[in-house]
Amino acid sequence: METIIIICAIIFFIIYLVAQDSKKETAKERYGEAIGYVAHSTANKIATVAHDIAEPANKKRIRLAMERLADRNGKIYRFNDYSHKDRIEMLLKVDDRLKQSLDILGLTECRWLKIAKHLFYIGIIRYLSREHSDFSKKNSEFIRQHIINDWISDTFLKDDVATLKEALSYFHISEEDWIKFGDTVIEMYNLNEDKDIKEFGIVTQIMPMRNNRHLL
Repeated sequence: METIIIICAIIFFIIYLVAQDSKKETAKERYGEAIGYVAHSTANKIATVAHDIAEPANKKRIRLAMERLADRNGKIYRFNDYSHKDRIEMLLKVDDRLKQSLDILGLTECRWLKIAKHLFYIGIIRYLSREHSDFSKKNSEFIRQHIINDWISDTFLKDDVATLKEALSYFHISEEDWIKFGDTVIEMYNLNEDKDIKEFGIVTQIMPMRNNRHLL
């Protein structure tokens, strides 16, 4: 009985936390959305457990390797602390655990590093093209021009714009195009049409956030 009470308490606490991030107007709508999300997540978890039991060993090895790859790719793609070069260097380092996953997937370190660099640069183009209060909205052309022209002299923001310029140069995108179109340049230049990016450029999803960062 005590165990059931603890489990229920944990579930209610999770629902409460999810409800706090909801954008619905009324408490009833927020908690209704939260309950639906938790119920859906629980059902998915049960289905995952059932799938794991019946999953062949070789397929499981490949799936786990892809999950580990997606986790590292996601951290690189969403990295935005551009002044700390040592941190991104650590994420780009192939440790034993990642090496094992790459071997299972038939990826060389060189191929993965190219994918990782691609994701890192795509990440900053997306990140600085969007309003940080709501990432579902694009910055205006005026703001993008301000970023390119003025941030480079700002002590706290110069590393952000320097990395953005590095990314644009890497993909041979003109600064003028980025100012005019924002992250639409990713589609304009077909940056994600590379075969390796399609197959191994997978990134982990993150929990829904109030600022819609999870949509990027």
